[in-house]
Amino acid sequence: MIVKHLSLRTYVIVWLVLLALTLASYLLSLAHLGRADVVAALLIAAAKTVLVVLFFMHLIEQRFANAMPMIVSALLLGLLFTLMVSDVATRETVSRGPIPPAPPPPEAAAPPR
Repeated sequence: MIVKHLSLRTYVIVWLVLLALTLASYLLSLAHLGRADVVAALLIAAAKTVLVVLFFMHLIEQRFANAMPMIVSALLLGLLFTLMVSDVATRETVSRGPIPPAPPPPEAAAPPR
């Protein structure tokens, strides 16, 4: 089976996109978006991962059977992440009352008379 390899131009374009995503990730770290910070950083990281796997690991040139383990593992990782987030989001915490003050230290033993 003859596999057509990608051109150098394609690799340069993907590399430039990866650099742009890295710059976006850095600028995002300076923006301080609150809770959206983590979501945006994970989306950028996922996009960079997909580009690296497809182009630099040559997965785009392979048959689907070779890509299947990567797809299944990504889906299972997504499922585990979703279950973890839903567990943390729905967990109820029991509010405890104020902590009582510590008992005073025992009096020093008086010397014997």
